[in-house]
Amino acid sequence: MADVTKTLKDAAYIAVGFGVIGFQKAQVRRQELRKDLAGRRQDLTTQVEEYGALLRELAGRVDPVVKELEQRLEPVLDDLETRLPDQAKELVQQARQAAKDAQQQLRTRLGTTPAGA
Repeated sequence: MADVTKTLKDAAYIAVGFGVIGFQKAQVRRQELRKDLAGRRQDLTTQVEEYGALLRELAGRVDPVVKELEQRLEPVLDDLETRLPDQAKELVQQARQAAKDAQQQLRTRLGTTPAGA
């Protein structure tokens, strides 16, 4: 009977030992993953900042062209509005305002909002 008790104790100790080793391995793996994810996050942050800078630069180059196009297109749209029936005129005005709002939001997000806008 003493042999059975000793064998059961040994089996219990072995099971606890495997549990401890498994827990330690899980902790080590968790730390490795944390470090890996922190490195990936930093890389992603750097890329986002670089792309943001490129996008702002591009917006700065495109903005004068867009403004010139607006200056040419606004009188044409104004003339078109005067020729439309009232219901259609309201729709065109709403569409133009929505386009201006979207453009302003984009400029704000890119940080290219002109002074006085």
